[in-house]
Amino acid sequence: FNEMTDAQRVGQLFMVRAHSDKGQDHVDKLIGLVENQQVGGLCFFQGNPEEQARINNLLNEKVAHVPLLVSSDAEWGLGMRLKKYGVSFPYNMALGAIQDNKLIYELGHYISDDCKRLGIHINLAPVVDVNNNAANPVINFRSFGEDIYNVAVKSYMYAKGHEDNGVLACAKHFPGHGDTDTDSHLDLPIIKHSRERLDSIELFPFKFLADQGIGSMMVAHLSVPAFDTTPNLPTTLSKPVVTGLIREELGYDGLIMTDGLDMDGVTKHHKRGTLEGVALDAGNDILLIPSEVELAIENILKRLDEGSLDRDQVYTSVKRILKAKYDCGLSNYSPIELSSIEEDLKRSESYVFRKKLIQGSMTLVRDEHDLYPFNSNSKERILSIAIGASDSNQFQDRLSDFKSIDKIQLGSKINSGKIKSLLSKSSKYDKLIVSLHGMSNSKRKNFDM
Repeated sequence: FNEMTDAQRVGQLFMVRAHSDKGQDHVDKLIGLVENQQVGGLCFFQGNPEEQARINNLLNEKVAHVPLLVSSDAEWGLGMRLKKYGVSFPYNMALGAIQDNKLIYELGHYISDDCKRLGIHINLAPVVDVNNNAANPVINFRSFGEDIYNVAVKSYMYAKGHEDNGVLACAKHFPGHGDTDTDSHLDLPIIKHSRERLDSIELFPFKFLADQGIGSMMVAHLSVPAFDTTPNLPTTLSKPVVTGLIREELGYDGLIMTDGLDMDGVTKHHKRGTLEGVALDAGNDILLIPSEVELAIENILKRLDEGSLDRDQVYTSVKRILKAKYDCGLSNYSPIELSSIEEDLKRSESYVFRKKLIQGSMTLVRDEHDLYPFNSNSKERILSIAIGASDSNQFQDRLSDFKSIDKIQLGSKINSGKIKSLLSKSSKYDKLIVSLHGMSNSKRKNFDM
């Protein structure tokens, strides 16, 4: 820190968007940002692992003055961003149904192993939002569920699995993005609940993780009048939220980062290039994915010189980032090994473990008449009706392993004539098994039902 210029220090605060599938022009842009603006971190999105590792190595070995802090969204594994190359584990909504929380810890270990193999130091996960609005267009299946204790414990086990393995976790999206029907990528959601309600539900898992010392937290773009009544001010830019609530009330001293500063939830009402300084005023450490890096750095340096930006606060943020780099082993940087990287990320153990998670998540919700399990020796006539399936499917095939049953597949479009015929036919059976197939996870599409 002492050897840096102010320009180098300010550069450390920036974590910029990076892709490994956008060609040489994009790579040249990254080289320019690291070389000229001396940005301190990268957030990788889509692409392929070998090219991502190559870019990472190039920037660190040939360009960066200080090794780069690398992040990615790997909520359900690297497959979230590297769809064809990384393993995708079940979504949090499925994991929320698992009773054995040791499996969630193991999951954290598996995902962090993959992160380390690809040179990722911070996984921007877990999602700690409580899923208390079924119409939420951006959280829903990414949440562990609607029970605050389950969300808190699952989030903790997931994060601990990462951090015991040397990869920082990130609790997001503070103070809780679950109860809104607006996507903050597109607009600024407003959460109108009282402070008491927010304390008892939305903030509960974040308080728990702050007490446990999770490595980082991400602040959402939300308008929450109970915390800050300033019109159109997202929580990301609010000092009462970032400094007052996270730092002072929760006593949290880890890394605090903004949600993406290129999202409409923040840029709709605040100017690109200057909002980054406001985010620092609020108390954030890492400025994630700003769209006008050069202009933002220029404005921040100008404000430091003028004295309108707290120099001590900015310096403290830089030191937190440098400490995180040290803790992640970047004082002894070594390049990523490129050979067999795809094979390593698709190791068979991950797929075996994924099956274990799926089995653990299967839940019998209600069986008041003790219909399950079916008696294979019974003479009862059983009909299986698969709604949304147009041909044979694994569910019905599996049922046939237990007992000889009749099967019908219905597509998703069922007219009144088909319904009448189905009712007539089904009346001849003792039991019916109705299964739903081909559903969507989108409330906007009514889950394709």
